[in-house]
Amino acid sequence: MPALPVLPLSSVLSGHSSLVLENVVEKFRGLGVDLLPKGEEEIAKEPLSALLFLTGGTEHMALEFARGARKPLLLLAHFGHNSLPAALETLARLREEGRKAWLLTEADGEELPRFAQVAALAHELLGKRVGLIGGASPWLVASSPDFSAFWEKLGLEIVEVPLSALRERIPEEAEILPEGVALGIGESERRMAGRVYAGLRALIADYRLSALSIACFGLLSEGCTACWALAHLSDAGLPAGCEGDLPALLALWLGRLVSGYPGFLANPAEVDWKRERLLLAHCTVPLSLAESFTLRTHFESGIGLAVAGRVKPGP
Repeated sequence: MPALPVLPLSSVLSGHSSLVLENVVEKFRGLGVDLLPKGEEEIAKEPLSALLFLTGGTEHMALEFARGARKPLLLLAHFGHNSLPAALETLARLREEGRKAWLLTEADGEELPRFAQVAALAHELLGKRVGLIGGASPWLVASSPDFSAFWEKLGLEIVEVPLSALRERIPEEAEILPEGVALGIGESERRMAGRVYAGLRALIADYRLSALSIACFGLLSEGCTACWALAHLSDAGLPAGCEGDLPALLALWLGRLVSGYPGFLANPAEVDWKRERLLLAHCTVPLSLAESFTLRTHFESGIGLAVAGRVKPGP
């Protein structure tokens, strides 16, 4: 059952708010959501702040909180003690002010768990550090949002790391090397791929990163790529993407939190509307997603070591 931290709001005229809270929490638990009453300071830190209207006369409390927390708001109401009228009045004012807010009641049994799950996903990202290594690739003309949006909306800190910081951490030898059938790949490419992986692991530890994306073309001048290293990191549980594409990395991360599996960052290579067929392709894929794979050179450059894998069928 998903848990949802909430700020309970009750009028000073209500002398039995604790009993109302207990009953409302139990009612929502029956709808598949475990409400967790918290204080203002804790709720203000949540990416999605949830306000629980226990009684009427609480509109000004809700608006006062909203003015100090400039983020999306979820208003929760039950069918008693003038909870719903107070929530509706608050919602109308928030929308007049252009705020993003939703209202759910005990009649929204299907939507409640979904919102709780979204809030839980956002909470998982809160306070995490994301490494952007080498900046965003120049062709990402629509996929390079302002870093402040990640912090303001999700509490994610984007840490800019120069490629030189990775180069400094690439060791002379690697403990882990790529294994598997290879085509056009020799031992030198395997060793370099392992060294890049070791360098990324050191960089992750030094910068305390929970996820990363790298402008991988910047490594081609070194005669190597990060393709295998990113696949291996993804299989190990750390979301890792390429091209410095932060929105794509966020999608990979959320997909892992929802499914428990790594994602496949790919380009749409071909669309066939009649056959209802979409072909996705890229220079690497987590090996845990592939039913078979071959180690090959990087597609565009013919340099380094990449992964040509066929993704397993399935949902």
